[in-house]
Amino acid sequence: MEENNKKRQLQRAVVVFTLVVCLSAIAGGLGSATFSNYFKEVYHVDSAQRGFLEIPRESPGVLCALIISALAGFSDIGIAAVSQVLVMVGLMVMGAFSPSYGMMMIFLFIQSLGMHLFMPLNDAISMDLAREGEVGKTLGNFKSKANMCTMVTAFVIFAGYRWGFFSFEDKILKPFVIAAILSLIAAGLLVYMKKIMPRTQIQAKTKSKFVMRKKYMPYYLTLVAYGCQKRIKLVFGPWIIIELMGKGADTVALLGIVTSFIGAFFSKYLGKMLDEKGLKYTMIFEGGYLLVVIAALGAAAGALERGGLGSHGIWVFLVYCLYILAFLLEQFNMVHAFMMRKLAIDPSEVTASLSVGLSLDHILAITVSAVLGVIWEKFGAEYVFFLTAATSLMQIGVGLYMGRQLAKQEMQR
Repeated sequence: MEENNKKRQLQRAVVVFTLVVCLSAIAGGLGSATFSNYFKEVYHVDSAQRGFLEIPRESPGVLCALIISALAGFSDIGIAAVSQVLVMVGLMVMGAFSPSYGMMMIFLFIQSLGMHLFMPLNDAISMDLAREGEVGKTLGNFKSKANMCTMVTAFVIFAGYRWGFFSFEDKILKPFVIAAILSLIAAGLLVYMKKIMPRTQIQAKTKSKFVMRKKYMPYYLTLVAYGCQKRIKLVFGPWIIIELMGKGADTVALLGIVTSFIGAFFSKYLGKMLDEKGLKYTMIFEGGYLLVVIAALGAAAGALERGGLGSHGIWVFLVYCLYILAFLLEQFNMVHAFMMRKLAIDPSEVTASLSVGLSLDHILAITVSAVLGVIWEKFGAEYVFFLTAATSLMQIGVGLYMGRQLAKQEMQR
């Protein structure tokens, strides 16, 4: 009877957390995804100021491991609720109160802090809600729903600004205010979820402070490679479309919509692969996939830079396809969370370790982007992509290593 009651509680918790994931994705699409336009239209920032604004926006990612360490003893769900409140406060002030430039940076930091705190907690809670043998499937399902919400929101943003329903000239910025309200609802749902979760489930992952272990080195190495590869998504991929192809923001937005749509199915496929084929196979697939796709995109970038590809026809379509395939790399993040769960000495170390990974990712964001930018300028666009593609060999190596380690563990049992 008690076991059946726990199952019902977990089923209800899955439904509630699915709503939280969807609301968070929509809020991210309405808020964070439009920040570049917000800075330009409202505060008229130049390129130097735009670069400086990445400090309050990205520094919470660097600090994430320390903050979650300081909050050890609180439940993952409770910290996730606080993270959504922080997002709400930041977006509401920016959207409804027209703050000065200095105050805007403060509340941008607050919003970004909430968003970055939720990232590792999202993966940790998702895995906590999984049934035995279905961790990959559960991660894939949550990621798929988030992708679908991101896709719909991207279309709403595209249509809203194109047809004048949204405008940065409004006194109250409707997308930010709507996103703030959705974040507050997500926080309330998380509080409710904490009440309905079995006590053992709530307390299982809350006791670890800052964690770095030699045993977790495969996870850290994977994050080094992934952090470099994310520069293609966040910096250099869009620059192919904008700089080398001369396309506008509407083209980038439409490509983002297509990527989110495909990602909704791709994430489910990856989750199923994790459960059925195992971590070794999935890591090798990740490395091989990114090696081929990023290298091919680099060859296309080099050809565009030299004028070897036309601005119309089949070649443009090919570049768009490679761009979309490269942008699917974000779906592999669930594979890394799955690996951390496999490596963890104690379940209570998963959240803290994921937060260390997020901090490492953001340290790379600050350093690698500048180095790759110089390489683009000095040697050519393709070398940025070729060097980044080479980091995929690290994922293949980690996959082979993890295969041997997991096989040893099975033999010892």
